[in-house]
Amino acid sequence: MIVGLLLTAMLAQQPYTGAAAPHRGSIELSAAAAWTGGYDAGSASALETSNTTAGTGPTTLFNVSGNVLNAAAVEGRIGYFFTPRLSAEAMFQYSRPVLRASLSDDFENATGLEADDRVSSYLFGGSVLYHFGSGRFMPFVQGGAAGLRQLHEDSSEMVSGTEIHGGGGFKWWFGGSRRFGLRVDALASSRSKSLGFEDKRRIVPTLTGGISYLF
Repeated sequence: MIVGLLLTAMLAQQPYTGAAAPHRGSIELSAAAAWTGGYDAGSASALETSNTTAGTGPTTLFNVSGNVLNAAAVEGRIGYFFTPRLSAEAMFQYSRPVLRASLSDDFENATGLEADDRVSSYLFGGSVLYHFGSGRFMPFVQGGAAGLRQLHEDSSEMVSGTEIHGGGGFKWWFGGSRRFGLRVDALASSRSKSLGFEDKRRIVPTLTGGISYLF
């Protein structure tokens, strides 16, 4: 009995050997802070239709151009491992980016100005991950798709679109029976529609870092 107790104590003090690594049927919960990159929001003109009998074109009241600024975000994920290396997960991300608009070329020669509009942005979708290795340090690649909803601060307009994303990262399991780990993701998000003055596809870089727990 004493020998058994000694062996148990010795095994409990052994370094991480992968026993707590993901396996078929494992469920991973992740919570993270994120950074989303900014982008050029394009430009547009405010036009006033002229009297058709005059035979002239529309009058430009002013031009507007802008940028969406970098923003902080929060993100949650839940994943399921089909094998020790292959998993699929659902994700949700929330951020509050700012659209900074610059007005120029005013018809009445008013001084140009800038205006900020803060937007609520929701991203929800899923990814497939492939992990390399099965030890404490697990690099991975991933790809997936999501739906995008963006609502202006005054709730006057909502932008809806889709996105596809790809990238990679790593997980660093702390070891032992706790099954906590550090997770870092770097992604490129290609969005069919997004906040801006021009309706076109945009690429938004995203970096996340947080904690995972493995069941």
